[in-house]
Amino acid sequence: MSQTGRLVFETERLSVRTATEADVDLFYALWTNPAVMKHVGFPQGLPITREELMDKPFPKAESEFDQRLVVVLKDTGEPIGECKLGRPDESGVVEPDIKLLPPYWGHKYGREVWMALVAYLFEHSTCDAIMTTPNVDNIAALKTYEATGAVREGEDVYHFPEPMQAYTTPVHHYIYKLYRSDWEAATDVA
Repeated sequence: MSQTGRLVFETERLSVRTATEADVDLFYALWTNPAVMKHVGFPQGLPITREELMDKPFPKAESEFDQRLVVVLKDTGEPIGECKLGRPDESGVVEPDIKLLPPYWGHKYGREVWMALVAYLFEHSTCDAIMTTPNVDNIAALKTYEATGAVREGEDVYHFPEPMQAYTTPVHHYIYKLYRSDWEAATDVA
């Protein structure tokens, strides 16, 4: 695998590529950052050391759907976050994800990546719907998902397993779905 990974897609300002072992510092910075991780139930960040993260192998799968992906600024080549595509489950639903470093919040990079993830999944997979479960307090995420036409279909609270409860908090979240037919109608793709 190359040091820079394989390009998966680009947006106006960003490139998204497969992750490599050289990206361990980025993942460590994201996953241990309380501001990044609080909305997913880790108010102090993920309790992992850089060394433990280095021991976790990065998937060398053929498909971008099975790998960690890195979000990079086109202008500078600087990695600013991660995302994942994922594969549709047995009911045709896929649940992608995005995490960006705090200095890059407020620049609409998350929305830009999300729009491209949605388009990529509907154009390159057989998924019938894209689901996301944002924390009810993550207003920026809620606005991003609604901007793509995702509809709130429910609400729930996720409780971590007992062994993890010392360093996690329950996650009160909404359930949003964007269906292929709605996306195609909105983008005139048929």
